[in-house]
Amino acid sequence: MIQLVKNLTVTTAVAVLSVSAAQAGTVLKLNAGAIETSKLANNYAASWMMESHATEYIVQFKKAITENDKANLKAEFEVFGYLPDDALVVRGTFAKLISFKNSHPEVQAVVKYAPAYKISSSFDAASIFNKDTVQSVTVKTFKANEARIIAAKMAKLNPQVELQVVDGKSIMALVPRGSVAQVAALTGVEHVQPTPEIESFHFVMDETLTSDVVATAAGDYSDLTGDEPGTRVMKFDAAWSMGFTGRGQVVSMADTGLDSGNIATIHQDFAGGVISGYPFGLWSKSWDDPMGHGTHVAGSVLGRGTASKGLLKGGAFEAKMVAEGMWSPMMKNLSVPSKLGDLFTKAYADGARIHTNSWGGARTFGAYDNFAVQVDEWLYANPDMLILFAAGNSGADKNKDGRIDANSMASPGTAKNVLTVGASENKVSTGGIQVPISKLRAAKDEWPAEPIYSDYISNNENGIAMFSSRGPTIDGRVKPDIVAPGTNILSVKSQVKDASDLWGAYNKDYAWSGGTSMATPLTAGAAAIARQVLVEKLGFQNPSAALMKATMIHTAVDMYPGQFGEIGASRGQEILTRRPNSDEGYGRVDVSNIVNLGSQTQMIDNRQGVAQGAEVSYEFTLSRPGNLYANLVWTDAPGSANAAQALVNDLDLVLTMPNGQTLSMNDHINNLEMIEKANLPAGTYKLSVKGFKVPQGKGGAQAYALVYTAKEL
Repeated sequence: MIQLVKNLTVTTAVAVLSVSAAQAGTVLKLNAGAIETSKLANNYAASWMMESHATEYIVQFKKAITENDKANLKAEFEVFGYLPDDALVVRGTFAKLISFKNSHPEVQAVVKYAPAYKISSSFDAASIFNKDTVQSVTVKTFKANEARIIAAKMAKLNPQVELQVVDGKSIMALVPRGSVAQVAALTGVEHVQPTPEIESFHFVMDETLTSDVVATAAGDYSDLTGDEPGTRVMKFDAAWSMGFTGRGQVVSMADTGLDSGNIATIHQDFAGGVISGYPFGLWSKSWDDPMGHGTHVAGSVLGRGTASKGLLKGGAFEAKMVAEGMWSPMMKNLSVPSKLGDLFTKAYADGARIHTNSWGGARTFGAYDNFAVQVDEWLYANPDMLILFAAGNSGADKNKDGRIDANSMASPGTAKNVLTVGASENKVSTGGIQVPISKLRAAKDEWPAEPIYSDYISNNENGIAMFSSRGPTIDGRVKPDIVAPGTNILSVKSQVKDASDLWGAYNKDYAWSGGTSMATPLTAGAAAIARQVLVEKLGFQNPSAALMKATMIHTAVDMYPGQFGEIGASRGQEILTRRPNSDEGYGRVDVSNIVNLGSQTQMIDNRQGVAQGAEVSYEFTLSRPGNLYANLVWTDAPGSANAAQALVNDLDLVLTMPNGQTLSMNDHINNLEMIEKANLPAGTYKLSVKGFKVPQGKGGAQAYALVYTAKEL
C-alpha cells in the first residue's frame, strides 16, 4: 500500500518561491569545517593583502546566487565551481576582489581558498612520523590546460615526488605525506586525495565453498529452475512477452574485458551482440577478459543464452554492447583511467546511452571524491547517457546488533547523477553457494549476530544481500538508488585460459557469482528495456538520463520491512523505514512495472528546466479518492570534493491540494525528490517543480524529469 513518508511536511503556504526566500549565505560548508564568514568580514588575513599574484578565492553572496551575480564576477575574474552556501570559486588578486566586494553590496565575504580546504580527510593525519612516507595521490586541477604546469611544480617540491599520469584535470603522483599541503597550496590545484584502490565488486567467496559448487553442479541444465540468472525475480518475462528485449539499445560495459576480446571468436552467447571493443587497461592491447568478471557482467546485461538454448540469457538479450576492457596484464588487476570521461566518451560515440560499471573504490565509504565529481561533471555535459555504478560489497555488522551498519558506499557510486545499485537476494535454493552465512570465513567478524548469522544468501527475494554496501553518503544523500538480485547469479564464463570461475563453474560456458557487481548489469539490462519502452511505446526519441532514472525508481518495488519482517531494530529488522532509505534506495527493480506503465502515469522530460525562483506546475484531477506517487530527478551540476554538501542546483517538488495545503519533502540534500501519498480526497491537484536555488544552471535553469502516477481507488 502507498503510504505517506515520514518526513513529508505540510504547510498552508502557496506563494511562489522568491529568490529572497532562500537562506542567506553566512556559512561556508567545507569538509575541512564550517566557516562563519560573518566573523571574517572585517578580519582578513594580512598575508592575503600582500599577495600580488592571482590565485583562488571563495566569493560568498548574501543570498542565492543569480545569473547577474555570475555575470558581474565573470566580467573581471575567472570563475570556477560552486561551494555551499551561495559561494563561487574565482581566481584573482585579493586587492581586486576586495574592491569588487566594496562595490557590490550583495557580496558577503571574500575568503582565501586555503590549502587545508583542498586536502581530503581520508589522509592520515600528518606527523613527524609519516612526513616522509610516500603514497599515491590524485590531484584535481581547476583547468586541464594547467595540469602539466602544476605537475612540473609538484616535481620541484620534493625529490621524492614522482609523477605517474597527467590526464585532463587529473594528476596521479607519488608524494611524501609531508608535501601534500605544499601541493594543495599551488595555484590551480582544487583537490588532493589518496588514490583509491579500485576493485571489481564481485563478492569474494571462500575457495573451499566454490570447490563444493563444482562438485555438485549438474552442468547439463537439467537442474535449472529459471531463477538462476536473476531475471525472474525482476520480472523480465513480462517485458519479453511484450517484445521488449532491448532491441535497438546500446549498452556499454567497462570491466575486466569481454571473453576473447575478438568479435569474430567471441563466446557464442555474445555472437552478433558486440558492436566494438576497446582496451583501457594499463599496458594492455586487448579488451579480452583473462579474469572472467567482465564476461559474467556482460552476460547479465545481454547474453543471448545460445549455449544454454535460451535458458540462461541476460535481461536485454537483443541489445548491443560496446565493451571496454580495463584489465592490466602487468598489474594483474583493474586499472581505471584517471580521466574517467574517456570511458564514457568512447562508448557514447559508438551509440551507447547506458553505461554499466561493477567496480569502485571499496574503502572510500560514502565520500564524494574526485572520481565521483568526474562522473557528475561528464554527465552534466552529456545528460542523455545513464551511467550505473555498483554500490560496493562492504556491508557488515561490526556493532553486532543484527543489522548491517550504515555508511559503506563506494565511489564513484557516491556520485549524484549515476544510478547506484545495491544487491538484493536472488531466489535460488539449489546450485551456487548454499550454506548458512555462519559458514563463511568472515562471518564471525562481519556478520556475527542473528538474524543474519544463520541466514542463507539467496532464500528470500525481499532480502538485501548482507554484503551490499549501505548509505547514506557522508553528506547525507540517499544511496543506493535501487537494488537488484546479486546473490547466486549464473551467467557467462570467460573462455580465456585460466580465467576465474568466480563462485564456481556450472559448466564450461557458465559460472556462478554474486556481489553488487552482478546486481548492476541486471539493472543495466532493465534500463535498456526502459529506454526501449520510452522510445517505442511512449514516444521519447532521445530520453534524458534523468527520465530513465526516474522511470527506474518510479517502477521499483518497496521491499520494506525486508526479509525478517517487522520485528524491530533491536531484533535485526532489515529495513526500518519506507522508501527511500539507504538500505534499498527506492526499492527493487521491477521490469513488469516498467513495461506496463499506463495512462495514469505522466512522464515529463523538461530540457528547458526551471529557473531560480520560478516554478513549473502540472494539474491532475481525481474524480474519487486516490493515491499519488511522484518522482522528480535532475542531472545536477558537479559539486566540489572539498564541500560538505554535494548538491548544487536545488529543486523542490510540491503538491498543492484542493484545500490549498501543500505537501513537500523539503529535501535540500538529494537531487531526487518524491511524494508518495495514499487516500487523497477527490479534487484538482497541482504538482509543482520549484527552483529553490539554481546557481549553476545551464542558461540559468535546471533541466529535470518528473514521473507521477495518480491512481483512483
